[in-house]
Amino acid sequence: MTTFRTGWRIIAAHKLYMTFYVVWLCVMMVMMSFSVVSGSVRGDDETVFTTAKASVAVINRDTSDSGRALSESLRRYFAASDTVIELDDQPVVLQNAVATDHVDLIAIVPKGYAAEFGRACRQGGAVPKLNTVTSYSSSLGTMAQMEIDAFLDNVRISAASAVSGDGGGKTDDDGGMVAAAAGQVAKDKRNAVESGSWDVRVMGGDASDDAASEATGFAFTIKIICYAAFVAITVLVSVATASFSEANRRRRLAVCATPQFGIGLQQVLVCVTFSAAVWALYMLVSVGLMAFCGADLDAIPLGGYAMAAASAFAVILVAACFGYLLSAAGLSEIAVNGAANVMGLIIMFTSGMAFSPSIMPRSLIVIGKLLPGWWYCVSVDNALGVGTAQRVDAAAWAQCVGLVMLFGAAFVCLGLALRRIRMSEKG
Repeated sequence: MTTFRTGWRIIAAHKLYMTFYVVWLCVMMVMMSFSVVSGSVRGDDETVFTTAKASVAVINRDTSDSGRALSESLRRYFAASDTVIELDDQPVVLQNAVATDHVDLIAIVPKGYAAEFGRACRQGGAVPKLNTVTSYSSSLGTMAQMEIDAFLDNVRISAASAVSGDGGGKTDDDGGMVAAAAGQVAKDKRNAVESGSWDVRVMGGDASDDAASEATGFAFTIKIICYAAFVAITVLVSVATASFSEANRRRRLAVCATPQFGIGLQQVLVCVTFSAAVWALYMLVSVGLMAFCGADLDAIPLGGYAMAAASAFAVILVAACFGYLLSAAGLSEIAVNGAANVMGLIIMFTSGMAFSPSIMPRSLIVIGKLLPGWWYCVSVDNALGVGTAQRVDAAAWAQCVGLVMLFGAAFVCLGLALRRIRMSEKG
């Protein structure tokens, strides 16, 4: 096993490549996928829809007791969920407040409004509307105006109930009835907000949605991290195999007692074991990132993990085959680094690793399907039932993994042909 140990010593001697490609590139990919994984993890607070608070000013021009009570109830109604601003009832002040976005909505209670509202409720007619001024640069004012409509509707219902309770008889305190109804509506909203029943909760979420969310984050992580693995394996395998092809080493290996088949097998074993080590490291990082972000690892079935891991190992072996092809072509280390990075970037941006295929131009999709990265991403989607796959499909996954391995076989065959040609030229 001398050749095997020598191969590992060659790889370990390239500490710069190990540090940059295996470690630093992996860190960069983890940083890229962190936000996606964090966004895919559903917390309890994400089931509550919270709106931004609007700033509202209530101007009272109804000087009656019922008018003042109604205005105060309206202020308390808004204070429960929005921000109430105090403004002087002066034209310039009101105009400046709206023009400078100091307030999103100004509600003006006109003179005699409470009594008129009460008469409308008693007679069964349409209740009067409040005068409102909405900021033109914000949608919060429009939303606050909808809250005013809800407030008036609730006051009308409550006042109409009071009218039916006294038999519909004529009273002299229509405004007082409306003020009492408005106070009750404001109190009910405050209690609802304090109890949490005012919050709008997202309905329809179930365990399958959570599983799909976790699977989406995991799929993105192993896709993007395998870009780093592809570049790292390509460079280091190419450097290691090229070292055995140097003239002096080739002559020493030719006269040693170990059969050439055994030497070649040990070289292959070096490439496979190194690829497996990098694969294990990156899979551990992927799962660790999910756990760090608080994802429910049990949401993804064990079979999904196994198929996704097999896909990742397949594409890493293809990277090793591509590295062998570059070494067989006799490229220098600088050329190998350039070719590995260019190939990795092309795969990243044409395979669906970086962004969804649904927004990719057709030309990039055509290029992507000519490379192993596309079929690797599709195999991960079929393994987890996300992205381009509607559900988990083991048969489609196996076909895609087979196509990925065919790329590796093609790289090896092409590398053997190039090495044969180069050896023939050297005599």
